[in-house]
Amino acid sequence: MAVTRNISSLLAVLMAAGLAACGGGGSSDSSSSTAASSSASSATTSSARSSAAASATSATSSAAASAASSTATSSVAASSAAASSAATSSAAASSTSSVLVPANGATGAYVDTTLQITFDSAPTLGSSGYIYVYKSSDNTLVDKISLNVFSTGSWADDATASTPALTASALSTYNTTTLPLLATANTEVDKIGNVSTLTQYRWVLYRPVTISGKTATIKLHDNKLAPSTGYYVLMDSGVLNGNINGSAYNGISSSSVWGFTTKADPVSTTDIVVDDDGSADYRTVQGALNWLLKNCGGTNASTTCGTSAKTITIKNGTYTEMLYARNLNNLTIKGETRDGAIVQYDMYNDFNPGTGGSATLATVTGTNLAAGKAQKAKDGLYRAYLGGGRPVFLVEGSDLLNLTQFTLQNTHVKDASYNNQAETIYYNSSTLNGSRLTASYMNFFSTQDTIQAKGWTWIYKSLVKGDVDYIWGATFATLIEDSELRTVVDTSDPTKGGYVIEARAAYGYPGFVVLNSSLTKEAGVPDNTTMLARQAGTFAVATYCNTMMTSGSLGNANYGCNNVAFINTKMGTHINTAGWDYTYVPPITSATTTTGYRESGSMNLSGATLDVSGRSLTYASTTQDLSGLNATAKVFAQWNSNAGWAPTAASCTTSACTTSK
Repeated sequence: MAVTRNISSLLAVLMAAGLAACGGGGSSDSSSSTAASSSASSATTSSARSSAAASATSATSSAAASAASSTATSSVAASSAAASSAATSSAAASSTSSVLVPANGATGAYVDTTLQITFDSAPTLGSSGYIYVYKSSDNTLVDKISLNVFSTGSWADDATASTPALTASALSTYNTTTLPLLATANTEVDKIGNVSTLTQYRWVLYRPVTISGKTATIKLHDNKLAPSTGYYVLMDSGVLNGNINGSAYNGISSSSVWGFTTKADPVSTTDIVVDDDGSADYRTVQGALNWLLKNCGGTNASTTCGTSAKTITIKNGTYTEMLYARNLNNLTIKGETRDGAIVQYDMYNDFNPGTGGSATLATVTGTNLAAGKAQKAKDGLYRAYLGGGRPVFLVEGSDLLNLTQFTLQNTHVKDASYNNQAETIYYNSSTLNGSRLTASYMNFFSTQDTIQAKGWTWIYKSLVKGDVDYIWGATFATLIEDSELRTVVDTSDPTKGGYVIEARAAYGYPGFVVLNSSLTKEAGVPDNTTMLARQAGTFAVATYCNTMMTSGSLGNANYGCNNVAFINTKMGTHINTAGWDYTYVPPITSATTTTGYRESGSMNLSGATLDVSGRSLTYASTTQDLSGLNATAKVFAQWNSNAGWAPTAASCTTSACTTSK
C-alpha cells in the first residue's frame, strides 16, 4: 500500500467496503456508488470474501492489483473528489486514521501486531465468519481467523490449506462441555512458538477477538507475519457489528481498505526490547521470544548465539499473552519496573486442560484429540485437549533462564463450577546438569498452582500470591529465599485457607526449601486455615519416591517425595496450628535432616519465636538439624553430579525492583 494515498481516494475505498458512509451519514449515495464502481472486482458478499480468502485469486486478487496500481488509485481519487467536498474527505480520513491499528498505509508495523478497529460505540461480536490477512505482493493468504473453530476447524497450522489441519470434527468430538465460560463462540487454536527451528509447538485454545470499550482487538495466529512485507486485511460481514463515523460497518471486502507494511527484523540477537506503545523491536514478549527461538533456540541452541547471554527488556505496560520457550538458554527477561511491566493472561485448566507441553501437529490430531487423552471439565463433560496447557508461560528444556523485575500473573478468578488450576509459569526442564531458573525481584500472582517448578529453581526477593498448592512440582531443588508467599482469598470458597506447597519432589534431592522468608495473607483469609504443605493425591512408595535419578528422565519412581523444609521463616496467623495436611499419607513418613516434612526456626511476623507445640508430627518434624540447607549454595550442591550451582542476583535498592502490591 502506498503511504501517500490521498484523502479522497481513501474515503472512496472506505465507502466501498462499508468502513465509511453506506447510503447514510455525511456522504451522498452517488459518492458511494462511484466508489463501489471503482472497486467492483472486490465482491461485497460474505461468501465472496470467504472464497477470496480460500484461493487468494479472482475478485480479491483483482482488487489488490487495483489497489497497487497508481493509475487506478488516481481514478478512484478523482471520482471521490467529484462527489465529496474536501472538508468532508479530510474529516473522514482524519477519523479513519484512529479507526484502524495499524493504520491503513502504515509502514514500520510490527510483525507481532494485533489488529484493532475502533467504533463509534461498543461493537458486538458475531457468531461466525472469518478475518483474513493476505500478502500484498502476490495475494497469498497468510492467516485466517475463525470465530468458532468447533464448527469450521482451524487454519492455525497453514492458512493456505484447502481444508484445515485441525478439523471441526476433531476439535468438537471431545468438546461437549456446556459450562458458560467454555462456550465455543469466539474460539480459535494457536500454535505458539511457530518458528522454523522448532519441531513441536505449544497448541492452545484462545479467544481471538476481545472488545474493550469501543475497540475490538484481533489476535492473529502466532508468528504469521514476516518482516519488511506488505499485507492487507479482509473481514466477513457480521464478524463485528456497529457503526463507524455514523454508518453501519459491513466488514472489509477491498484490499485497499486496510493495508500495512511490517518493519525489518532487529539487528541484535542478544538485546531485544519489547514495548506495547513506544519504539521497540517487538510489541509482545512472544514476538521477542520467537526472534530468539529462530536464531538461538531449538535446533540452534548449541550455536554461539544459543550459548551466549541474551536479554529481553520489557518496557512498562500490560502484555496480555500466553508465552512459550523451548531449548532457549542463557536468557534474561527483565522488566523496566517490577510493578509497571505486567505480563498476564486469563487461563485455567478447564479452558486449556493440563499442565502443558509441546507437540507436533500429528500428535495433536492423532493423540491429544483422541479418546485416550480426552479431558473432562468440572461439569463432567469433555473439553478439547490440545496439550499446550494452562500456564501463562510454558518453558521447556531451557537452562539459565533468569526472570527479574516484572509481574507475571494469571488473572483467572476462581469459580466453584470450574477446575481452576492456573499457573503463571510451568518451568518444565528437569535435567541434572542444566535446567536452572532464577527469579529475582519478581511478582508471581495467581490463585491455584501459581508456580510449577521442575529442575533447579531459585526464587529470590520475590512476591508469590496464591491459595491452593501455589508452589508445586516435581523438582530436584526449589529454593524460595528472602521472599514473601502471600495466601489470597479463595473466591470459590472464602472459608478455606488452602495450602502453600504441594510436594512432588525428586527422590534423594532437597525438594522445596523456604528460607528466611515470610508467609502472609491478604485481608479476608481466615486465621488457622492455611496448611504448610500437602500431597494432593496418592504417591505410594510402591510406585513413587523410591529411586534416585542419576541420569535419564524423571520417571514416576524418581519423584513424588514430600521433601519440604521451612527454615527461619516468619508465619502469619492464617497458618494452621497443625501445620501439615495428611489427607493423603506421604511416601516419606519419618522426616530426617534431608527428607520429609520439616520446620526449623519458625517465627511470627514480628520476628519472635513461634510456638510450634501444636504441630502434627505424625509424618513431620520440628527438631531436625536443617543447617545443611540454610544457604543458597547448599540447596543446589547436588547440581551437575555435585559440581554445585551458586546463583546470585544483583543487589537492587531502587524503586524499579520494589513492589507495592
